Amino acid sequence: MSEENKVEGAPQKLGGVAINWDDTDMKSTYANIGTATANREEFFLLFGTHQHWRGTVQEKSSIDVKLAERIVMSPFAAKRLAVILTQSIKAYEDQFGKIET
Repeated sequence: MSEENKVEGAPQKLGGVAINWDDTDMKSTYANIGTATANREEFFLLFGTHQHWRGTVQEKSSIDVKLAERIVMSPFAAKRLAVILTQSIKAYEDQFGKIET
């Protein structure tokens, strides 16, 4: 990873705990679709891509999704992720306008 992509600055504080982000082994994967499932112990986040914009009308009646990543999280970590995503989406919409889905 190049130096300009590293997380810089002071540790992030969360609930009085300093979090030092280490991105030396981080990779980036693009996803334009995601879904989640869960059992009692874990949440499973599945991310992938689809090319729905290609093909004929008949070919678009079924969408193929190429799954690339599965993230497994505890329910507690999943809930914290949901909170930070909600906050991030609100901040984005406050700056750029409502995201229509």
